[in-house]
Amino acid sequence: MTRTDLETMASSLNTEAAFEDCARVLTPALMAYFIRRVDPVDDATDCVSETLLVLWRQRERLPANVDEQRAWSFGVAKRVLANYRRGKFRRVALSEKLRACLVHQPAPGHQLGAEVHSALAALRPKDRELVMLIVWDGFGVAGAGALLGLSATAARTRYSRARKHLRATISS
Repeated sequence: MTRTDLETMASSLNTEAAFEDCARVLTPALMAYFIRRVDPVDDATDCVSETLLVLWRQRERLPANVDEQRAWSFGVAKRVLANYRRGKFRRVALSEKLRACLVHQPAPGHQLGAEVHSALAALRPKDRELVMLIVWDGFGVAGAGALLGLSATAARTRYSRARKHLRATISS
């Protein structure tokens, strides 16, 4: 595609087809830009998609001149890259916090004996999940039942039966 073709396309960017043509021309350059700057490289496609989305939303502001258009698009890409890096930094920081928290506070039931695990395994799956939501995750009986699609009455009945079953299994 020649420079004249690109400039002709740029003059009518307000149409969807014209924008698609422009995006088709810019995408390889934007992809190369992000591949050289993001890690893991697989995130480059997400960054290109985000850049194209911003360009689409602001297509009325996209310059008609090809060189200005390319520069403006790379300016948008630069801001997308900055957002990507900030987000990655936040995710890493939160992961480290969570990892540190988990080291000091094992999940409830982390060191349960084999007897308790086998007793839980003997329950029906829905009853087992109900018990775990109530005991380990701190939900009330009605709330846990609602999460499982049970009425409050059905949840109370199932929870009562499950507790009896667990007591009998563990004490025997």
